[in-house]
Amino acid sequence: MEKTLGVTRPIAEILKLLPTEETHHMLRVGILVEHFTQELLAHGVIKDPCKNCKYFGAAAFYHDIGKAWIPHEILTKPDKLTETETLIMRNHPVFAQKLFVQLNRGIIVGIPEHLIQLARDAAMYHHEWWDGNGYPYGMKQDEIPLIASITSICDAYDAMTSNRVYRNRHSRDHAHKELLKHAGTQFNPHLVQAFLAKK
Repeated sequence: MEKTLGVTRPIAEILKLLPTEETHHMLRVGILVEHFTQELLAHGVIKDPCKNCKYFGAAAFYHDIGKAWIPHEILTKPDKLTETETLIMRNHPVFAQKLFVQLNRGIIVGIPEHLIQLARDAAMYHHEWWDGNGYPYGMKQDEIPLIASITSICDAYDAMTSNRVYRNRHSRDHAHKELLKHAGTQFNPHLVQAFLAKK
């Protein structure tokens, strides 16, 4: 990470390290998070004042920024990942954490200041599970920031309904069933219910 980052550089250069499909996925997830958050606010699912919710979509775009330090041969591998490759892939939230340390030090620039904390939370915690069995920190339930819980659902939905290098896309119906199946374990069950209600 330190060697790769070097001296001051814009976030746009970091994004160029990602395969095109990864940045497309990040864009789609950001849009999904934007729309879903608006629905949650409109229907009172988010009951507490949420001054930053209007920024959730823009911040969620950066959720997979840590993958910039995952080798392309892993990100674009058409076959199942090996155990070692899976462990490397699961480090992308940790790489993201290091990136945001660099942002706070001014070594990386380009993410608006009002987005940094939200983007950090989305990038570091979107693989945490509601039941505590996620990674990399083993957080659970309300320990997980709201933006990360929302991003987790949108990330999974887009991954299932989009073509990936390792498989063709699934139907929306399949994705809905998978979200429902994992509500209360992987995903916040209240958010899953709201997500499925809007589809």
